Amino acid sequence: MNKLNQYILYLILCFFIIGCEKSPEEVFSKAEGAFNTGNYRQALKGFSQIVSNHENWDRKIEAQEYMNNYAMKLYSRAETLRNEKEYNASVDALNYVVNNYADLDIAPKSQYLIGDVFMNDLKDHNEAITRYKNVVTNFPGAREEPNAQFMVGYIYANVINDSANALKEYNVFLEKYPDHELVDDVQFEIQWLGKDINDIPALKHISS
Repeated sequence: MNKLNQYILYLILCFFIIGCEKSPEEVFSKAEGAFNTGNYRQALKGFSQIVSNHENWDRKIEAQEYMNNYAMKLYSRAETLRNEKEYNASVDALNYVVNNYADLDIAPKSQYLIGDVFMNDLKDHNEAITRYKNVVTNFPGAREEPNAQFMVGYIYANVINDSANALKEYNVFLEKYPDHELVDDVQFEIQWLGKDINDIPALKHISS
């Protein structure tokens, strides 16, 4: 191949590459679409591409804002999905936060919310226990840690009716968080563990 033909081929390749490059509008639109359909990694990649390659585009700041607050945006989306009864999709968004932003305060909050979704929405109480325990195990010192430990005991005591494990988990709570605001609730739970609601004076009116 002579030099002229090589040069022509080079021009064709350059034209092809430039012609195939997506506009920032298209990249942004695809990134938003990926975010709204649960493809969070692909969405983040698109927003990053906008910031890196389209410095002067008028919506670059919006793409940057997505990147800077991605974990919080995912948490908000998870709440929206939960309200829309898209429980598994909500858990997926929260799991992405937990797995990719473990160093942020939003991570234990997300892990705790996963427990709530399994407890109250999906009614998978054993899985809820596992997810609450993940808060205690993986995020020691987090604000949600004591509440998660309490919920483990609460589910054993009031949902699964496993008094032995409930007592065990409540005692762990008292040992680890003796000054927490839920101590009185834990002691109340222990006092009446395994009792029928009609046998508990403070709660008897509920069943009447």
